[in-house]
Order: sequence, then structure tokens, then C-alpha cells
Amino acid sequence: MLTAVLAPLVILASAAFYCLSMIAMKAWWTVPGPWTLILIAMALVTAAIFEIVALRQERLGIVYVSILGAEVIIIALASLLWFGESFSAREVAGIGLVLVGTALAWV
Repeated sequence: MLTAVLAPLVILASAAFYCLSMIAMKAWWTVPGPWTLILIAMALVTAAIFEIVALRQERLGIVYVSILGAEVIIIALASLLWFGESFSAREVAGIGLVLVGTALAWV
């Protein structure tokens, strides 16, 4: 069994690998090829393995919401820093709501 400290780290690792796959999918249009495809597949499989490990310790709803909350932060940063994207006020509010919901689920 995972400890209470380790479970959030495993959840964060899962989210990070899901985000890596999403970033690679976004990059596919500028860097298509077998290596990008392999990166996408490996990141998705790794994310799923971490999620399965997390599900042994925590309830499904907590794991799902936690991964989603972490993904929101990681993808928002990637969007801003690597892809030069920006967010409307409505999108920022949506990000905030997801993060508040994630925090409430852990309380």
C-alpha cells in the first residue's frame, strides 16, 4: 500500500505523464513522425500505470479529480510557456473552478 504522502506523488506523476502525451500530441503538427508517436504512446502507458497504482490507495473519484486538477495546472503552464497561448477571463475562471473543486475533494 502507498503511504498518505506517496499517493499524491503518484497521482502527480500520472498527471504529468498524461500532460506529456498531450503536449506531444499538440507538437505532432510541427514534429510528426514515429518518435513523436512513440513518445505519446509511452507517456500514456506510463500515466495509466501510475494511475492504477494510485487507485490501489485512494478512491476512484479522488484519483480522477486530483489528476484533472494537476493536469489543469501543468497544461496551463505549458500553454503559456511553450505554445505562447493565452487565456480569456472565462477560461481563467474555469481553471479556478477546477482547482477549487480539486481542493474541496481532498478536504
